[in-house]
Amino acid sequence: MKFLTSLTTTLLATAATASPLISRTSSSEAITTKKFHLKTTASDASAHNNLYVYAYHTGAGLNDAVLSANADDASKAFVNGTNVQFDLGTPFPWGVNMVGATNYGAWQPVQINTGYGTSGFELDNAHLKWSEQNGFGGWLVCDWVHNAPQLFYLYEPIKADVPSSCSKVELQAVYL
Repeated sequence: MKFLTSLTTTLLATAATASPLISRTSSSEAITTKKFHLKTTASDASAHNNLYVYAYHTGAGLNDAVLSANADDASKAFVNGTNVQFDLGTPFPWGVNMVGATNYGAWQPVQINTGYGTSGFELDNAHLKWSEQNGFGGWLVCDWVHNAPQLFYLYEPIKADVPSSCSKVELQAVYL
């Protein structure tokens, strides 16, 4: 009986802890801007312009930020404080996750995973930027492993030799 009481207490504590996270984002009060699609612009490679960001499923609660020329594929985004989140039709949040620069790489993947994601984003004249203090050096699109262009960010402390299958881009918010 002690085991069941202990298990029940643990489950209730877990539910009480998780509950505010879900209810905060399901409320329209958390949304500080209108919903938008993120679209690539300003690339020297014409094939990397006018592409829309969407979540490409890679595992439970995990997605890579991938791009499509079809606006119907685009995932709807919004700003929540300094976090960029996506509405993927679930009751829990999906945030942009800027994968940490832990491998001495000149660029890092961008993911859309469960949770609030990485903070420090801003829309500057409808262009999405991340914190330069975290090493953000701009956006990069590469023809990559998902048979579709994939979004990365340049890690500024390390100067990148950008491969020919990649190009620097800007991300523009296209409001819905």
